[in-house]
Amino acid sequence: MDIVYNGKKPELDMPYFGRQSRYFEFFKECIEPYLNDTGIYAETNSGSVSNIYSFAKCGYKVIVNDISEYSNAIAMATLSNEDKCFESGINKTSWLNEYDSSYVDRAAVFAACIDENGYNTIIPQELSSGLREKIEKYEKHLTQVREENVRAYKIFNLDLFEYLDKLYNENIHVDVMFMDFAWPWRNGSETEEYNTTANSFSNIFNNKKNSIQIWDKNNVVEYVLKALEKAKKVSNYIMLSNQSSNYPTPEILEVALLKNGYEYEVRHTMLTDATNEDNLMKEPFFREYLYVINCKK
Repeated sequence: MDIVYNGKKPELDMPYFGRQSRYFEFFKECIEPYLNDTGIYAETNSGSVSNIYSFAKCGYKVIVNDISEYSNAIAMATLSNEDKCFESGINKTSWLNEYDSSYVDRAAVFAACIDENGYNTIIPQELSSGLREKIEKYEKHLTQVREENVRAYKIFNLDLFEYLDKLYNENIHVDVMFMDFAWPWRNGSETEEYNTTANSFSNIFNNKKNSIQIWDKNNVVEYVLKALEKAKKVSNYIMLSNQSSNYPTPEILEVALLKNGYEYEVRHTMLTDATNEDNLMKEPFFREYLYVINCKK
């Protein structure tokens, strides 16, 4: 498949850097042939949760995972029957206590902060009327999505490798594992926006976990191969997603895959207008690469 594609706003519409949910129809067309009516679709990193929500709404069993507190809050708010958060104690910024006990509220706070300030993790000491309005907007949206009663098969809030090990140890096997990572920029530098959602946001509600390493040019290929080695033990097919704005380039990634025994059956490509898509604003187009790896061989 090689198409020019126009993305559109997803039904679960939450701000998140690198959000691929605008291209759901492209992914659905590529992935559905590998799912049967009761197939299990899983993701290693679920980001804005929008893609996996759409697969769940199509009737597939879905497994959500993301170490990010923001992503986990979205998943719990929309795909779980549980909305009550654990008690985290008194927050340093007092107004946050109003939003501390519900996943819907937490996700809305994260989204509103991105909407208001970008990926700067600015938490004001006083809650302005403008920020409150944005929080209320996202609370309403998340509640409406939640009321659709679309639910995940399983939801995890684990590091990538811990998650894949857990699936293996619990004998959970999936039809399709979609793998899209916090890829470095094309120049090899780590993506700071992911550092915000994975690390800085975790401290907003005093729920700080161990610092999550954001990949760069020095480790990304090693970690991708490590993830593939673990994922092939629990998957029928792996869908490895990468983009033209990222490192490694397709040439470097494909050589690494082939040299290590990952002979992908198909490489789907999608071309779309890059404006506000890859965040570099240097090239007019953005290309998506989706590698289909058969783990049943």
